[in-house]
Amino acid sequence: MSMIARIRAGERLSPHHYTLDEGQWHEMIALAPGWFIAHWCDDLRAYALFLDQETPLVVSTPLIDGRYFALSAALPCASWPERIAQDLWGCLPLGAIDNEPALDRGGWASIAPLSARSVPAPVSADHTPSPSLFAQSVHGDMAPFMWGRGKIMPGAAHVGLMHRLKGCMPEEALRLISRSNGSAFVAAPLAYSRAIENALGIIPDDATRDARTILLEIERIVVHCRDIAQMAQLTGFALLATHASLAEDLCAGLCAHHGASRRLTDMITPQGIAAGVDICGLAHAIHDALMPRLPVIEGLHFQMAETLEGLGTIPPACAQALCLGGLVGRASGRSFDLRQLEDDMRHVPGRAGSRLGGDGWARQCLRLDEIRDSLRRIDRIAANFGVPLPSPAADTSGSGEGIGAVEGPHGDIWCWVRLKESRLDGIMLRDPALATLGSLPALMHDVWEDRLVLASLGFDPAGAEQ
Repeated sequence: MSMIARIRAGERLSPHHYTLDEGQWHEMIALAPGWFIAHWCDDLRAYALFLDQETPLVVSTPLIDGRYFALSAALPCASWPERIAQDLWGCLPLGAIDNEPALDRGGWASIAPLSARSVPAPVSADHTPSPSLFAQSVHGDMAPFMWGRGKIMPGAAHVGLMHRLKGCMPEEALRLISRSNGSAFVAAPLAYSRAIENALGIIPDDATRDARTILLEIERIVVHCRDIAQMAQLTGFALLATHASLAEDLCAGLCAHHGASRRLTDMITPQGIAAGVDICGLAHAIHDALMPRLPVIEGLHFQMAETLEGLGTIPPACAQALCLGGLVGRASGRSFDLRQLEDDMRHVPGRAGSRLGGDGWARQCLRLDEIRDSLRRIDRIAANFGVPLPSPAADTSGSGEGIGAVEGPHGDIWCWVRLKESRLDGIMLRDPALATLGSLPALMHDVWEDRLVLASLGFDPAGAEQ
């Protein structure tokens, strides 16, 4: 029996949520691993999200005196989420492979701040990080990230987003989530919106679906251009950095010209997208403006091959063990792309495919492939905007629990929500940076090139530490 089969044998709480008692949960951990997506806790239960083929499954178990059996005993990729849950909720994972604090480096005002059992933290004289540690902001708008002595030390980018969301009205939370990650101003609120709609049994109309998809693909293009520019700047390829930055700026200007915000903030709304956006005009304008510029960027990009080959290599076996998705996973041989689950033949999602190199060069090449494919996709969607598409039967039960997922520029973003009396009673928002975090210790060597590795991965500590 596999983990997935054991989950499905449990008690069903909602269309995609099963519960196991302590013994059943312990039994599940010993079985053949499933495709792990996320893990989180609250004061009463420990949760995990898996993917069964194309179906997401949530499994939970009651905490016994604040303890539960650790998933990391069988799934090392669950270690960082366990450590984060321990910092935020005070939940103790029994048998965990690592119990060291993940976010709380000793400077928080309270212990387990999200828990009803939270108490003030002991006063300590100094929590200043060791000066031997490196601190780096890969992008100008990214929170600092620290590593050194063979250890990754998150915490500096943690802003307590989950604490701020608890008890919010859904539309109030949307604005906070929309601004939580500079690389996912569209993807993160869209994953959240899909979770809310799933919880309420709402199916967006065809025009809303297409408008959101166009915005999502434009964001993918913009973020990929930004990452390419950053890589070029760090490696001294100034001309490529200029062309990629100009492409990003051009997209921003076209967004503003067609009624959107320059960085696509607040474009996802409870009604679908923000009012006043000429979405089809924007799609065609982006396509027509960037397609002629791609050959120049691609030609300059090939000069970086020698610099990026072998940089930050994640072998296919490691990517599979860490359940890496997104561009990072696809550059290491994995084919997973949430867009492949969409029944939209106007463009075959994931056409850029995957690569086997697993290094900085494979990731850079894949970014350019995906930019071209995204341009094709938005042009074809705009040309057949709002057409009905065949789709599998959706859950419209309005169970009060929902799951939403989006393939963002840096990978798959997942959201789980539970509503009670029209407010958020529980929420999990998993950014792909949290999955990537597990790969960093093997790649970072306390040298300048570490900054290049982070840029190559598109790693954003704010996404990992929400």
